[in-house]
Amino acid sequence: MNSIAKYLLIGVWLTVCVGCAEEEQKTTTQADQPIFESMKSGRIATDGGLSRGVAWGDYDADGDPDLYVANSNAQWNALYRNNGDGTFKKMTSDAGNDRVYSEVVKHGGNSQGVNWVDIDNDGDLDLYVVSRGKEGNFLFENIDNLGFKRVLDGPLTSDQIAASMACWADIEGDGDLDVLIVASGSGANWVFKNIDGRNFEQVTDVEMAKSDSSGRACACGDANNDGLPEFYIANARKPNLYYKNLGNWKFEKVMKGHVVEDIGYSYGVSWADYDGDGDLDLFLANFDKQNFLYNNDGTGNLMPVRESILTQEQGGASKGHTWGDYDNDTDIDLFIANGTYRPDMQNFLYLNEGNGKFIRNYEGEIKKHADTSAGAAHADFDRDGDLDIFVANWGSNDQVNRFYVNTSTGQNWVSLRLQGTDSNRFGIGAKVTLEISDGTSSKKLYRWMYPVTGYGSQDDYELHFGLGTGYDIKTLSIKWPSGHEDVHRDFAFNKHYRAKERADISVAN
Repeated sequence: MNSIAKYLLIGVWLTVCVGCAEEEQKTTTQADQPIFESMKSGRIATDGGLSRGVAWGDYDADGDPDLYVANSNAQWNALYRNNGDGTFKKMTSDAGNDRVYSEVVKHGGNSQGVNWVDIDNDGDLDLYVVSRGKEGNFLFENIDNLGFKRVLDGPLTSDQIAASMACWADIEGDGDLDVLIVASGSGANWVFKNIDGRNFEQVTDVEMAKSDSSGRACACGDANNDGLPEFYIANARKPNLYYKNLGNWKFEKVMKGHVVEDIGYSYGVSWADYDGDGDLDLFLANFDKQNFLYNNDGTGNLMPVRESILTQEQGGASKGHTWGDYDNDTDIDLFIANGTYRPDMQNFLYLNEGNGKFIRNYEGEIKKHADTSAGAAHADFDRDGDLDIFVANWGSNDQVNRFYVNTSTGQNWVSLRLQGTDSNRFGIGAKVTLEISDGTSSKKLYRWMYPVTGYGSQDDYELHFGLGTGYDIKTLSIKWPSGHEDVHRDFAFNKHYRAKERADISVAN
């Protein structure tokens, strides 16, 4: 039995109704000890602001993930460099010898979504920040992992773009990253084709660029396992949008079904294989009603899951969220950030029981913090083999953000960073299958390299697998965006690995 057995299902059904006309039920659980505790010291744990999106990425290529936080209301954005010893240094406008130019931290305005993304395919992470204001979006080029240069020319930084989130993916499979930018006001979304890593061309004749939007979030993922990304756009009080990728820059707009017909104030969205069947399902966070979970039939058709605590429990103005195996028991769990203040406001942590069903964890500081939250994202910042979560808060313009450190122990794990050669350098779009065995039976675990998540945020570029106990690793296969597949054997758990396309796997720094 996996580690979820440590949670007792009390079996008490509570009737709740907050701002709605119908009743939902929730299941109460109790843990022996909490999974997370909040970091108490350092600027990363004590800074306040009107924070929106967050993104993890190893911008200085020193082996540990750093954090960028997007702030609005004319506040400067924040960059926290990981010192590698469990602490962070907040970077300032005085670069000194800190290997970062002042440009990247002395801007803000109405920043929302943020991406660490290798736009020019040179092997280091550039930074892209979108804004709902008219000051233009921010693009910073990473100069050999030593610092940043602001890019002012080109369509990506036009002051005509008012946006809340951007989703980067290799739309046509040519080895570089294109982008969908979600319009936060009225009007169409923007789609840009990557020409040569430095020049982008606006594409106006695709379905995604034709539909009027009032977007809050986007998600990209290969829903039918054909190697090409589908896109979903979460809109505020307009029909949500779902586009199936047909290849060669052609998309089919899905016109019917709950997934595009149920209208609410949708605020966050993500793809995740919650039931472990090898295809990507969809989670939709709503601001004004219950959240939605859609099950994939394997071909990209999405049907609503109604009998789940994820969809029955009132969301509480849900926005950001991030999927990950937080208790390292082989299946992925869900953290949800809720975002409008009331005295009983809580963020949610749902633990996967291993059969696609979830129980809510009520223990620890997550329950105690009545925060007004927006974006959330995870990374193994301290390299101890479990996933930690950073949450952006925006209440009262100076509400402290939360950094939840994972304290779970006793379970095995393995993690993987990707380096594409024929594919884009960070392997966005790759599907990784890890086969494990307990000696009598085998089990396959699936992860996809699509780091954008929830609302305006991005997880680290590291695929993490919890392994529980009693399992050995049989094979690890990587299906790259190029179509090439690598299969690896004979490696141990409880290590961080790096895999290069068409090459051997190696232990990472």
